[in-house]
Amino acid sequence: MSTKWIYAIGLVIAVFIGFYVYQKYRVAPSIQLSQLNLTNLNGEKVEIEQFKGKRVVVCFGASWCINCREELEIISALNPNDLQQFEILVISDESREKIQRFKDKTAYPFTFLKLETSFSNLGIYSIPTTYLVNKNLKVVKETVGYMNWNDASTLEHFKKLMD
Repeated sequence: MSTKWIYAIGLVIAVFIGFYVYQKYRVAPSIQLSQLNLTNLNGEKVEIEQFKGKRVVVCFGASWCINCREELEIISALNPNDLQQFEILVISDESREKIQRFKDKTAYPFTFLKLETSFSNLGIYSIPTTYLVNKNLKVVKETVGYMNWNDASTLEHFKKLMD
């Protein structure tokens, strides 16, 4: 086999590997929010349907994740009038005790929930993974990595998407 063919085959393999890694780690999976098994920090079951009629931001993250903490810090620093227009759900697959310690330490005004399975069971392999959910509980935007909440025009765009 000539060297050109070896390079061509290597390039094709590299492209497929690159596509696989991109799909797995940089594209948020489509998930059915209504099928999530969630509990609050007291261990009580939480149904996503209770948030119908609200603009919901679902942030999958962990207390140890620097980018997750950065996104939550940015969201918490929003103008209080803007912040109260959203229901922020921070969902972690960590233990309730660890989530509670993080919540107590940060004092963020968000709803913290425990996912009763692992992120990987949902197809989430990279965090933060954030979903914007409209008032009818339909996902209108999903992003892997934190979103830019500091830009006023982006924030207005998010609000319009979620109406």
